[in-house]
Amino acid sequence: MQEMQRDAKPGLRDRAMSERRDRIRAAAERLFAEQGYENTTTKQIAEEAEVGEATLFRYVSNKRELLLLMLGDGLDQTLRMIRDEDARRAPSCATPQDFVDRVYAIHQARAEFYLTDPDNVLRYLQFGLTAGSTLGLESIRQGDEVIAITKAVLDTADDAGLLLPGVSTQAAATNCNGIYIHEVLRTPVRDYQPESLWDRMRARLAAQIEPLFPGLRT
Repeated sequence: MQEMQRDAKPGLRDRAMSERRDRIRAAAERLFAEQGYENTTTKQIAEEAEVGEATLFRYVSNKRELLLLMLGDGLDQTLRMIRDEDARRAPSCATPQDFVDRVYAIHQARAEFYLTDPDNVLRYLQFGLTAGSTLGLESIRQGDEVIAITKAVLDTADDAGLLLPGVSTQAAATNCNGIYIHEVLRTPVRDYQPESLWDRMRARLAAQIEPLFPGLRT
């Protein structure tokens, strides 16, 4: 009995920590949306989450990591949706256009995630590239996962003999990820409308991917 009680305690602690983390994330999401990132303090987030500020700093080291935590969870959900949707498409994928459309679908989903909160997704991308923290590394991991999904699609096309000989699917997939990063970063610099992101990405992805498929009808 004592052994069972000892085993239960870590489970209770883990659930309590998970619940606090969820409250902190939800509080940050609400306040960032209502007041903006710059106008929101960690003290306000702690009060909204009904935890002490010291407790909040057990989960994140600064406000920047709160943004990474908040948007990182949302992006992980998007990545799961991308994987599921691509798995649904894969069995009926046979023609060059089918494979190209799968690549487009992967990256269109990322563009749609950006539109949920353009300003903070931009910050998330910037902080993820420069933060140097565990949560910052999560942003890099997510980009690497998109590259891996895209590469897997291109590898399957290559195995089917649909790609040009000698194509580096890793390089092509990495370039697709770079297109997303570049277009997000230059949206405010060029004063582009966030809603135009996918159209800009789509044109550049076409230039990157479609020439790899010699049998593609244009």
